[in-house]
Amino acid sequence: MANEVRQTMTQFWEEHSRDATVEEMMLDSSAALLSKEEKPEIISLLPCLDGLNVLELGAGIGRYTGHLAKLASQVTAVDFMQNFIDKNREDNGYRGNITFLQADVTLLDLPNESYDFIFSNWLFMYLTDEELAALTRKMLGWLRPGGYLFFRESCFFQSGDCERTFNPTVYRTPARYNHLLTSVTLKSGDYGFEIVMSKSVQTYIKVR
Repeated sequence: MANEVRQTMTQFWEEHSRDATVEEMMLDSSAALLSKEEKPEIISLLPCLDGLNVLELGAGIGRYTGHLAKLASQVTAVDFMQNFIDKNREDNGYRGNITFLQADVTLLDLPNESYDFIFSNWLFMYLTDEELAALTRKMLGWLRPGGYLFFRESCFFQSGDCERTFNPTVYRTPARYNHLLTSVTLKSGDYGFEIVMSKSVQTYIKVR
């Protein structure tokens, strides 16, 4: 079952990553305008990243990678699709503080307590509940004590207007994400995530 889910997700993103454009990545014909409007809003929500080691999951073509690299000491940008990683490297590889990594996050293995901040944009909705719980447990291990996770998802319905032959996306309410993430702890059971803010992206409310 797990292999079937990953195969389905691979098929979906192979279909929507052929040209590695922002329209493909956001699955929206108005992606350039949306991206221009939303990026400042998302960046404004981040804590101070000065001197921090950042892990970016679902980095895509690098819409946020360059901005994160401007603010942080080191960024590791991870994405499922090689085409997206290649485009990200092409646009942001001139920066000396970014490591690019093609990997399926469900199989990702990183050193414990190696990151201060994890940034994730439109990734969790492409994972099953079981995969998200397992990734959450890993993220707790990857974060240093006092570290932060920032994630953004489409919660209630399909976003974007690009035609899709099928849609494997899992749309969860904010309450469901809160429950899934806060119910996971490390094996030692000594700590887990605390949800400190839940906020709608105003750009999408305005445009849609």
